[in-house]
Amino acid sequence: MTLSIRPVTADNWRAIAELAPHPSQEAFIEANAFSMLEAVYDDEHDWQCYGLYTDDTPAGFIMIGAKSSDGSYIWLDRFMIDHRFQGRGLGGAFLHEAIRFIRDKHRVNEIVLSVIPENKPAKTFYEKNGFVDLKRVNPEDGEEMFVYDLK
Repeated sequence: MTLSIRPVTADNWRAIAELAPHPSQEAFIEANAFSMLEAVYDDEHDWQCYGLYTDDTPAGFIMIGAKSSDGSYIWLDRFMIDHRFQGRGLGGAFLHEAIRFIRDKHRVNEIVLSVIPENKPAKTFYEKNGFVDLKRVNPEDGEEMFVYDLK
C-alpha cells in the first residue's frame, strides 16, 4: 500500500468531504467540508487542504496553514482518518507523512496543533508521535497546544 498526500481539487473534493471520523470522534473535529470552506474564505491564514490517500483511495484529510509571520512555525490545524480506515496503523503513518510533507514544502522550525482538552486519545496519539504538550491553551478556542520540533 502506498500512502500519499494530494491537494484537494475540483476532482476530489466531494470524496474528501464524504470522509468522516468515527461517530465518537465527531465532537472533536470539524467536518472536512467546513474545513474546505474555511480554506476558501479565511484569507488571513492561507489554509491548504489535502487528502490522505492509500493507493488511489481517499482515507483521510489534513489542513495546513497559519504560518507565523517570522516563518518559525505552521499549524497542522486538522488531521483526520476516515472511520473505515482506523485501527490499521494509518494514523501514525499518515502523521509522519504529513510531517515530512510540511518539512519539504515549508521552511519552518515547528509544527503546532491544538486538541480539545477532553480528547485524551488524540493527546496521547500526538505525544506518542513526537509532539510535545506546551502546557498552554490557545486563547482563541480553549484547546491545548502541542508542538513538533523540525530542527
